[in-house]
Amino acid sequence: MNSVQILIVDDDHRGRKLLASYLKPRGYDVLMASSGEEALEIAAESMPAVMLLDVMMPGMTGLEVCRIIKENPDTRLTQIMMVTALGGEDDLVEGLDTGADDYIAKPVPKAEFLAKVRALVRARTLMADLSQAREELENRNRELELKKTLAQTLVHDLKSPLTTVVGNLDLMRRKEGFQEHIALRRAWNGASRMSQMIMDLLDVECLEDGGLTPVLKENDIKTMLLEAVEANQAMSDQQGVRLRADLCDDHCSVEADKALMRRVLDNLISNALAYSTDGMEVSVAVAQCPEGIKLTVTDQGPGVPAEQRQAIFEKYSRLDQSGVAVRKNRGLGLTFCQMAVEAHGGTIWVEDAPTGGAIFQILLPELEAPELMSAEEDNFVLFPRSVAVA
Repeated sequence: MNSVQILIVDDDHRGRKLLASYLKPRGYDVLMASSGEEALEIAAESMPAVMLLDVMMPGMTGLEVCRIIKENPDTRLTQIMMVTALGGEDDLVEGLDTGADDYIAKPVPKAEFLAKVRALVRARTLMADLSQAREELENRNRELELKKTLAQTLVHDLKSPLTTVVGNLDLMRRKEGFQEHIALRRAWNGASRMSQMIMDLLDVECLEDGGLTPVLKENDIKTMLLEAVEANQAMSDQQGVRLRADLCDDHCSVEADKALMRRVLDNLISNALAYSTDGMEVSVAVAQCPEGIKLTVTDQGPGVPAEQRQAIFEKYSRLDQSGVAVRKNRGLGLTFCQMAVEAHGGTIWVEDAPTGGAIFQILLPELEAPELMSAEEDNFVLFPRSVAVA
């Protein structure tokens, strides 16, 4: 009980002495004031845990003192017990309405009084702990906001020079003879992946804040899939992984933001490649189903354990594949995919592939097919590791 300060406020010295005689043997640090004005001065300096406040005092009444104490942010945690000789219910209600935490009637019964004091001390301790925790949380949130602002600034600053690097490498990539320059191909692959990661970070934050709304237009999902396969062909060649695209003859138009959906496909393909090694195959497919348009990306890697299939879509998740010698995909790629797909009214999930590995599946709402349509795409397209997509 030591160090718990209790302030007794009563203009009658006999009342102060009586309450002090109850408290001091229990180890409380007792302070005394004979008026409301003196009580406010002591409270401002010492901030006692509990104040025992007589209601009827000349000058400033106990009710006025209580109201001032509770309105002051520095003293509002002080627990106040009104000590009153008034027996009317209205007087008790008024005391509680001013902010008093408890009351006791004169003459003060010792056992009840001490029990109420103990309860107020416990409440004061809990409130102090809660206030400190809230303050620490607010400080932590401010720190996180500053770090987030700094990270966003750095990401934005990185975006511009990296775009220049990717653009110039892309110009070189289109020139004759580029395929022979292995180092340049790898530089373009790496820079392109870095650029995609930066865009993922920016877009995930925008999607979380509701600041990124997809611009939905009719798009042929098969065309987008072919473009994504072509964009990842150089990486698959470098790793010795075969890319295969399986396209149905059905009309497969969806309402989609082409830029966002292309990046979803790029992320899923590059993720599959990250878990693949030389000689493996990654296949992508699109087909109609009763629920809409289904896109799949299948690899022959280690797969995703059932208990981790939801976690891999969380920010910065790390897939635990102990003992598997494959590159692990980190960051926000799958988080972005889930948020972007859901923003299109679709769903995304992962299962075990029939022949081993993982199969990521996307289900998107289908647009109604026009009356006249032509299907020029081949039903089955194979991309060997040594042949670039036309």
